[in-house]
Amino acid sequence: MITTATDPSLVEWVKSEAAPEGLEFRGLRENRVLVRVKPEDLPKLAERFVKNYNARMIHATGVDLQIAGIDVVYIFDFSKIKDRLVILLEANLNKENPQFPSVAKVTWQAEWAEKEMREFLGVEPVGTPDPRHQFLSFEWPNTPETGAALGAGKAFPKAETPEGKATEILLPLGVQPQVACSTMIPIGPYHPGVIEGQMVRLKVEGEQVVDADIKTGFHHRGIHRLIERRGYNKGVFLAERVCGICSGAHGLAYVTAVENLFEVEVPERALYIRTLVAELNRVHSHLLWLGVVADVIGWKTGFMLTWGLRERVMDIIEAITGNRVNYGIWRIGGLSKDVSNELATTSLKTILGMKEPLERLLLPEVGGHPVLKSRLIGVGHLSFAEAFDGGAVGPVARASNWKIDVRMDNPPHAMYDPKKISWEVITEEGCDTYARTVVRMREALVSIGIIAQCLEYLSKTSGEVRTNPKEIAAGSTAVGLNEAPRGELAYFIKSGDASTSEEKSNLPKCVRIRTPSYRNNALVPFMLIGSNLADVPVVMGSVDQCMACTDRFEVTDTRHDNIYTMTWDDLVALSKKRSVE
Repeated sequence: MITTATDPSLVEWVKSEAAPEGLEFRGLRENRVLVRVKPEDLPKLAERFVKNYNARMIHATGVDLQIAGIDVVYIFDFSKIKDRLVILLEANLNKENPQFPSVAKVTWQAEWAEKEMREFLGVEPVGTPDPRHQFLSFEWPNTPETGAALGAGKAFPKAETPEGKATEILLPLGVQPQVACSTMIPIGPYHPGVIEGQMVRLKVEGEQVVDADIKTGFHHRGIHRLIERRGYNKGVFLAERVCGICSGAHGLAYVTAVENLFEVEVPERALYIRTLVAELNRVHSHLLWLGVVADVIGWKTGFMLTWGLRERVMDIIEAITGNRVNYGIWRIGGLSKDVSNELATTSLKTILGMKEPLERLLLPEVGGHPVLKSRLIGVGHLSFAEAFDGGAVGPVARASNWKIDVRMDNPPHAMYDPKKISWEVITEEGCDTYARTVVRMREALVSIGIIAQCLEYLSKTSGEVRTNPKEIAAGSTAVGLNEAPRGELAYFIKSGDASTSEEKSNLPKCVRIRTPSYRNNALVPFMLIGSNLADVPVVMGSVDQCMACTDRFEVTDTRHDNIYTMTWDDLVALSKKRSVE
C-alpha cells in the first residue's frame, strides 16, 4: 500500500529553514509542501534552493484564476536531502500588472518554462536572459511571413544594438566565436509524425559547429486543455497519447498525480504490475532508440539486432495489456486487469531467455563495436555543471555522472522499494554521446532484472488490483512524478473549485505536463558546440528527442551569398561517410 500523508516535520523544516519568507505553508499529500510567497521573493528563494541545497527545479507553470489573478508555481525537488520532499513556490500576480522577476537569471532550468508562461498566460518574467519567444514564432505579434525579427531571412533573429546596428541574437551560452566567415545551417522545423517539431540553427566554421540555437513550438496540440475538459478518469487515456513510445510512463505519472489528489491506496499486487509494465516500456524504448542511432551512423546490423530483441518485449506487453502502443490498463487506484499466474510464468521464461543474448548484444557486440565507439566517444560533450544548471534528466543527466532517478529519489505509485525489488541507478563519467548510449544499454539490463522479479512475484501470488478512490478536496494541488525512458516526467494538477458548478468541480482546474524532452532538448545547443557537422544527427539523437526526423535544411554560404538545399538523407549520408573515413 502507498502512504500519502505528509510528514508534519517537513512542513516545519520548510517554514523555518528553506523558505522562512513564505506567507502560507500547506502540506500536500506525499511529502509535497506548498509555500505561498511574494513574487519578488521568487529569485532569492530559487537561488537558496539551488545553491544551498542542490535542489533541482522540476518545472514552473502558471494557473489563470480569472478575477483572482494568475498564480505562478515553481516546483523544486528536495528528495536528495529530505525523503520525497517537493516544494512548490506559489506567487499570485495581479492581472493589471502580471510581472515578476525572472528565476532564469538564477538557473537556466527556468528559461523555457518562463517563456511558456509568458506566451500562454501573458505574464512577464522581468530580466530573463533570453527575451525571445520559444513557443510562439520569433516574429510575434507580427506574422511569420514578415520576417520582422529575422533580419531579411537570415537564419538567426536580429535585434538593434545601442548604436542602432542589427546584430544576431543567439542562445546566451557564453560562446563568442571569433571567426572570419561562417555558414548558417537551419535544421527543421516540422514533421507531422512526432510530438515536438523544432528548428536547430547551427553556425559552422568549415565542418565545426561554433554556435548553436534551438527553437520549438511547431506542434502544440493543447493536450493540457483536452484533459481538463474530460475529467480525471478519462484523462489517463489522453495522457497515454502524449507519446506513443513512452505511453506507459505517461499513464503511470498521471495516475500518480491524481491519486495524490484523492485519498486512495493502491494494492500491492497492482504496484508490482505497474512496475512490470513501466519497465517493459523502458526496455522497448531503449532498444528502439539504440536501433535508430545504429541506423543513423550507418550500422544496419545493429539496427536489425536491437529491433529483433525489442519485438520479444513488445509481444510480452501485448500479452499483458492487450495493446502494443497505448496500453489502456491504468486506473485511479490500480489497474483495469490482473496478470494471471500462468501468464506471469510464461512471460518470466521469455524474459530469462532474453537476458543472456541481451547482455551479449548490448555490451560486447554493440557497446564495444569499433564503428559505434569511433563515432560516439568524445562527441556531444555535456559536463556535469552544464547538466545540473540546465536541468538535464534521465540518461542524459546520468551520463554526465549526475546520479538522479525518480524511481529511487521520488518514486511513482509502483514497486521500486529496494527492500523488495533489487536494482541500481546507472551512471557514467564520459559526459558524451557514447556515455549516453552505454547508460541506456546498462539500464535495459537493470530493467530486465526488475521485470523478472515482478513476474516471479506475480506468478506465485494473487490479490486485488484496484481500490476505489475517496472524495477529492476542492482546490487541492498534486504533483505526480515518474522516470520515463527519456527521464523525469512530471504532472501538476489542481482540482476544481467547489464554488463553481458541480460539473466543473468534478473536472481538473489545471493540468500541466513537463516531459523529459522538454528539459533535455534545451541542452542540445550545449552539446552541439564543438562538434563536427557530420556528428549533428547523432548528437541530437543522443538525447532521445521526441521530435521530427527533419525533412530538409538550407545551407547559407556567407562568403558567396549562396543558398542551397540539402535533404535529411544528404545529412545522414554525410554522417555515414565519416564512419567510412
